[in-house]
Amino acid sequence: MLSFLSSFAFLFAYWIQPRLVPPRSLLCWCIAYLSFAVGFAVLMLPAFDIEPPGMPLFGNLLIDVGAALNFVAIVLYLKRPRSELWVLLPAALLALIEAGYVLSHFENMRVMVGLGCAARGILTVAAALALWQCNDPSRRPVARLAAAIHGVWALMLLSRIAWWLFNPAAEVTFDPTTAFGLTTRLVLTCAITPCFLWMLARQLDAELLRYASRDTLTGLANRRVVWEQGQARLTQAARQHRAMALLIIDVDHFKKVNDGWGHAAGDAVLAAVARALAGAASDGDLVGRIGGEEFLVLPAHPGAALALAERLRAAVAGLQIAVEGGAVLRCTISVGHAETRDGSGAWQRLVNEADRALYAAKQGGRNRVVSVAITASQGADGGAAVAPA
Repeated sequence: MLSFLSSFAFLFAYWIQPRLVPPRSLLCWCIAYLSFAVGFAVLMLPAFDIEPPGMPLFGNLLIDVGAALNFVAIVLYLKRPRSELWVLLPAALLALIEAGYVLSHFENMRVMVGLGCAARGILTVAAALALWQCNDPSRRPVARLAAAIHGVWALMLLSRIAWWLFNPAAEVTFDPTTAFGLTTRLVLTCAITPCFLWMLARQLDAELLRYASRDTLTGLANRRVVWEQGQARLTQAARQHRAMALLIIDVDHFKKVNDGWGHAAGDAVLAAVARALAGAASDGDLVGRIGGEEFLVLPAHPGAALALAERLRAAVAGLQIAVEGGAVLRCTISVGHAETRDGSGAWQRLVNEADRALYAAKQGGRNRVVSVAITASQGADGGAAVAPA
């Protein structure tokens, strides 16, 4: 029943088609748990005095199919290399040997448990390894929990094989480990399915957070994040009486790009400039888009802010941006640099001074960096000296 409900849950997830989740992985999970459900139901038939011939083999093969599809679903969901699917071959070979032996001889539980559990064990260990290697930070803790649970399942399968190995005189027409296997799988299903659904939820939550904090066109931090980080950094700088700097960047003659080549070309220019800025920035520098063709950078090291500004300017000046129609565009940026030497002043004032420096860079011919320094002795509305960097 739990496997059937799990199958229904994955079917519903497949039906709503969540973004970023490969739909084939959800469909594989749905069929896998449906296969588990039918396989377990078949193995439980003798408890109701229903024992049609061949049913134990059929039930075990259905569980083998479920284990295989579970592994395929994990590979698809985590976008693992398809080469990892090679483990399906030895598992399928063991299942075929099991079926061939039973059909040609009789339902020997020693053979069926040994081969069936070995096939499922291979798939289960492979699934655990794939889950343990999950690269997504938002899903990794839950994926590793699911990997540990798969490891427990593999140990359970190994213990069933071991029981038959250490009991050579046991009657081979009856498997006393079936109840143990079904009960263990029942408990593990209660844990594994919520893990998979939890991973889906965490992935979607991370995507929502990304949309809330990232500019959709460029992938950089958006204005809200930049403002929050800027205010927090300035507060910390004031508390520690140390410097804080920021850079405001504007793409030169951007209106001409939109007017002459269209908004698609304008978007391509903004995306290329964003990549260049992010690529030229150092670890700890926060690069964000604050609107239109304007970007803001919070340098991690205020003393190196001017060098960073010049590096950003040069990176953009070297771009060659291909747009529709085969044209190649070049662009430049103007940079306004503002710095408070002791963290004094308000965030908005620091932004205003950087904006004033940016205006001076525009007036001075563009494709340049202009700097302004703010000192504690200047009044709240006092002007700071503007100078080319």
